[in-house]
Amino acid sequence: MIKMAPQELELPGAQPTEPELLTMKSLAQPEQRTTTRVQRGRDLYTEHADEIRFEHGTWLIPSQSDLTSVYEVVLGRRGESCECRDFEFRGESCKHILAATIAHAKTATCSGCLLRVLHRDLTEVTEDHESLTWFVGDLLCPECIRSHGGIA
Repeated sequence: MIKMAPQELELPGAQPTEPELLTMKSLAQPEQRTTTRVQRGRDLYTEHADEIRFEHGTWLIPSQSDLTSVYEVVLGRRGESCECRDFEFRGESCKHILAATIAHAKTATCSGCLLRVLHRDLTEVTEDHESLTWFVGDLLCPECIRSHGGIA
């Protein structure tokens, strides 16, 4: 049983003050839109990670509703943008931007082919290599390692 101080009792028809209204709203109705949007972005990445591409500074994120459509997403220092209706209407991060952000965090650029590759698939060139093509610290994808005879 919750006991309330007499001054905290609500009177019928009384309007709450602004601080009370904000507290009541945030506790009674937590913001679901952000959580749902973030989860949809995670789901999009999980379901389509192998289809997400990075070309010419733009992330290409597949549509979940139309299997032939791709949304162009730009992430940068000056902000982010997506060509979907949700981003155009709200001006906030959409699920495509969130999926692109996850893909960006989980990948790096191969020093050989300049494609974005999952971190776990990249090999860092170390000081003991014998190739004159790569520098220490370069990250190489498996294809570039194979095409150049491996790194000794």
